[in-house]
Amino acid sequence: MDRKEQMSKLKKELIEEMGVYFESQDILSPLSSRIFALLALVGYDGVTFDEIVEELEVSKSSVSTNLQLLQSMGRISYYTKPGDRKRYFKISVNDMVNRLDDKIDSWQKERKLHEKVANYRKEIIAISNKTNSEIQKDLSFNIHYIEFVDKMIENLQKLKTNILITINQEK
Repeated sequence: MDRKEQMSKLKKELIEEMGVYFESQDILSPLSSRIFALLALVGYDGVTFDEIVEELEVSKSSVSTNLQLLQSMGRISYYTKPGDRKRYFKISVNDMVNRLDDKIDSWQKERKLHEKVANYRKEIIAISNKTNSEIQKDLSFNIHYIEFVDKMIENLQKLKTNILITINQEK
């Protein structure tokens, strides 16, 4: 098997693996998930309608229906090139930023819950007869987890900033 065939095989495997992931995480149909996976693999340039049909080996009507669904959800967009009647589909920039915002929001909610648990445990410990070493042991998980969540939030915010910088440089 030559290198080009290997890459084609790997691409199909990645589309399937990513498709299964998007199906479960984003509650998308199997074909919508595979289209989204394909668009993630091809990147900023996007692909044409015919390339999607050919790559995924599905009917034009199925692709059309699922492209409309993904567009209505704001997950993908398209652009045209001067002198070319084809539409080039790609993942929407807003979708990436919105997904990061959702992840940041989710981690912030989890942090607040762990903070409440830690504060509750501190109050319970304060009225108990535990020694300082027992108190620290009881609270160490909560404290370490809150620190971990803070780093996750910080990293996601950095990623979002870098994506926005990259997007603005491309304009």
